[in-house]
Amino acid sequence: MELFDLPPTPGQRLDAETHGGVFGDLPSSLAVALHTPAIGDLVLQLLDRGWRKGQLAARVGALPAGPDPVAEVTALLVGFMEQHPPDARWRSEKREREAERQSALEFEAPASEESRQAWISRIRGDLGAREPVRRQPPRRTRPACALCGMESAFFVTREVRLCDECVEQMSTGALQLPDVG
Repeated sequence: MELFDLPPTPGQRLDAETHGGVFGDLPSSLAVALHTPAIGDLVLQLLDRGWRKGQLAARVGALPAGPDPVAEVTALLVGFMEQHPPDARWRSEKREREAERQSALEFEAPASEESRQAWISRIRGDLGAREPVRRQPPRRTRPACALCGMESAFFVTREVRLCDECVEQMSTGALQLPDVG
């Protein structure tokens, strides 16, 4: 392990990659002025708390220009120490929303069929709509067998229909159809 791979100790300056990731978009004179052990400690503490380099860089880069930019950046970083990182805030808000949604689902139950029908009839009454009349389709019956009078199953002609038993007897020769004129 080389000396540059060791994690920085308190009071040590940031490595070039981390410093460039957080302060790389600032003017070079300001970035050099921010390359101090105190600023390095603040940035490392923020990164340990869950802040990402890009999140810090975006917020530092959005600061308006002022008479003492180093003090303003330092004040901003110190202010971030009191806040939760954006990712942690987002995860906690997401958990809260999910918990609220689960509790809402537990308390809500679908309406009973009687309740639904009562509301539907009330709405239809308010709208002036009539209850739909549901007609039962006529029951279809099969015509009677031409030989025995039971319910037919086979169509022979328009006037002649036969049931299963009569067809079976005719196939054995035990029964014959009468001559129809």
